[in-house]
Amino acid sequence: MSKIVYIIPGFTEKVGSKGYRQTIKFFKSKNFKVIPIKISWKHKVMSDYVNQFFCQLSHKKSDEVCLFGFSFGAMIALISAIKIKPKILFLCSLSPYFREDLKFLKESWKNSIGKKRIEDFKKFSIQELTKDITCKTLLIAGQKEPEELHKRVGDAYKKIKKSELFIVSGAKHKISQKEYIEKLHEIILNL
Repeated sequence: MSKIVYIIPGFTEKVGSKGYRQTIKFFKSKNFKVIPIKISWKHKVMSDYVNQFFCQLSHKKSDEVCLFGFSFGAMIALISAIKIKPKILFLCSLSPYFREDLKFLKESWKNSIGKKRIEDFKKFSIQELTKDITCKTLLIAGQKEPEELHKRVGDAYKKIKKSELFIVSGAKHKISQKEYIEKLHEIILNL
């Protein structure tokens, strides 16, 4: 049996950037086999991202699997957890783009994300998804992230039975920020 963690980056990001490299190093120090996920973000929607992730799965049934996602990557991890049934789910800065969030989104956010993506987000209900999450779930958010994100993370914390919430003091929506990396290091070391 191996301990495996899939690392899913945030929107338009790649796992080769600083915050992800540091996170990979922390997991490796705890003897995890790390599988970085590559997502092709352009001209795609959340359903496509989830399918891209499923095409990169490479664990055995006997493996202890963890899913780690940041922002859109956290959405991908949460949506995928229903089928994968991980041991631990790391939801870092979970994006507020589930069906229930859309009516609260700023117009500027909707415009920047695009109509096709907004339409596809309607397929994903946080209410329905969280009912089936039974694994340990760690929700991490920066203190200085947008209010909409804090609402989403707080709501997920209430809905997911085995969840823990970590607010990173002074951190923004940036996995490579010193405070964010330090908190991830602390959490992973204590696994």
